[in-house]
Amino acid sequence: MEELNSKMSEMNVSKKPSKKIKIKRKINLICSICKKSITNKLCFCDKLEYYNEKIESIIKIQKWFKKIYYISDLSLFILLNNKQKLKTKKNKIEYLLNEFGTKEPCNRFDVGNCIEYILRELLNDCGLEVQSLPNAKRIDINIIRYGCLSIKYSSVGDITLHNSNSCINKDVSFTDTLLMTCDKIYLVTDKSLLKNNIDINEYLKNTGDSLKLKRSILTKLEKNNYPYIIDFKLNINKNTCKNRLTSKLFYEKMSEEYSKVKT
Repeated sequence: MEELNSKMSEMNVSKKPSKKIKIKRKINLICSICKKSITNKLCFCDKLEYYNEKIESIIKIQKWFKKIYYISDLSLFILLNNKQKLKTKKNKIEYLLNEFGTKEPCNRFDVGNCIEYILRELLNDCGLEVQSLPNAKRIDINIIRYGCLSIKYSSVGDITLHNSNSCINKDVSFTDTLLMTCDKIYLVTDKSLLKNNIDINEYLKNTGDSLKLKRSILTKLEKNNYPYIIDFKLNINKNTCKNRLTSKLFYEKMSEEYSKVKT
């Protein structure tokens, strides 16, 4: 009897089929502008408007975070001071300045932007993740885990930090800057200036419609053995510069592109 009951119970018990576990995979969306992952929250292109409006607050927050876990000025400088990578970008900048130069006023903005692009390429090549901020006020790039920097090129005279577009300038604060001259690259930050007993306010000059940095700051940096200076002697000659117009080159390239679209 017991044997019969056991057989009947075995017949009544049905084995439940094992459930297949479905793994949901997220589609990795890539931004068409910066080519970074939107899904992994590496793209900030949709937040550029926020950057423009809140840039002062962002800089303050980033300076606070730098003290905790951000890349230091020293770490950034060590990565940047790569002789092989510097030489490659130096050749590119020399070609730019010998072909186009800044003698023609209409060239200055475009040449300045090109130098900004080249230095941003250099930072990327050195292993840093750099976000471009072309329309932000006072800054040009954001280095992930470091912070925001302004990029400036100056060959002679006082260094223009920003223009106020024909309005009265009320902004007299200094922004951390990567400054390139004809023979040096300087990483100039508030924190490092204070450590080297340099008061940046002594070298700022409000001209009414712009804020300038007196060129004597460069002598002061050398005198105080400021640690974040890279030798970057450019082989350029303003007298033999071709002074080609950047606008003409842009027009030619635009026309080529247009002809391809047209056909």
